Amino acid sequence: MLALTGCTAFNNSDDGTADGNGTSATTQTFQPSGGKPTATLSIAPGSENKEVAVAIQKAADQSNVAVTMHYMGSLEIMNALKAGGQNYDAVWPASSMWISMGDTKHIVKDAASTSTTPIVFGIAKSKAVKLGWADDTGAAKPVSTADILAAVSDGKLTFSMTSATVIDSALNVYQTALRKPSWTIWVVDYSGSMSGEGKNGVVKGLNAALDPDQAKKPYIEPASGDVNILIPFETEAHRPVKATGTSTSDLLHEADATDASGGTDIYEGLLSALDELPSESEASQYTTAIVLMTDGRSNSDHQDEFESAYKSRGRDLPIFSIMFGDADPSQLKSLATLSNAKVFDGRSGDLAAVFRQVKGFN
Repeated sequence: MLALTGCTAFNNSDDGTADGNGTSATTQTFQPSGGKPTATLSIAPGSENKEVAVAIQKAADQSNVAVTMHYMGSLEIMNALKAGGQNYDAVWPASSMWISMGDTKHIVKDAASTSTTPIVFGIAKSKAVKLGWADDTGAAKPVSTADILAAVSDGKLTFSMTSATVIDSALNVYQTALRKPSWTIWVVDYSGSMSGEGKNGVVKGLNAALDPDQAKKPYIEPASGDVNILIPFETEAHRPVKATGTSTSDLLHEADATDASGGTDIYEGLLSALDELPSESEASQYTTAIVLMTDGRSNSDHQDEFESAYKSRGRDLPIFSIMFGDADPSQLKSLATLSNAKVFDGRSGDLAAVFRQVKGFN
């Protein structure tokens, strides 16, 4: 596997794709303009690399190799490396630290930097004066990397740097103690079409996101202040099940024990979710979101009622949807537009990975 590192530093509105290239929110394919490609390179890059689409298209044209970019977050890239690279030929995170943390199986065989980040080296004024790097007023003199290395080698200067191990610890501390608590309402389709594989996938995904042991690995584990609420629905919404902090076992048990039967009315489930929001006085304490999962075309009798109720709340409340099976994209996209959120496609089969992406937003 090849590893490229570096965050891009320019912006271009042209997506750089030629006619016939495939583009979606998370995947972009660059076909060479000269005709049929001799090969296809599959890359897992950070989303910031969308900005270099023009350069990637140029490289595809010059090499006659198609390039498919599967955009994802840095943590997802790190986890892909930990999992053995999955089916990617290369990764392209914003920083090499994600490779250091993720490549535990040593699958990266070659690495190259695509850009560099300026580093500011700060030392105390008294030390700079003593080393001859500044005068008594503090005005700095030109200092080279060789000067710094020589001072370190001679024992005149010491400093410390972060390591992947330190960053790993910091991410755990942030996730469990420092980030703002989340209030997430999981509105889950338990209609008859979900019976079997569909329900099993949802339960697996919920465990990946909410079971503390499973969720710890991708840094999305629930923290002590988090609130998670499960609302199963079919033609009607079921009784909400609430979990506070890391005590999610009862919620996950309910997700597994609930039978899948009946029709589909996503708006009944969403109306119930609006009743489970934090109070006005509590709202500022949480990052709040609704996550909807459905595999069917919903009865829309209650759509207007829900949209009116949503708008009346006057809150910045994203409704993230996970689409699988025969879900109606237009209904889910309408919800995303209404709430300034996003639709995720769970039909790839790995719902656990999709759930991790969704949880990463809050």
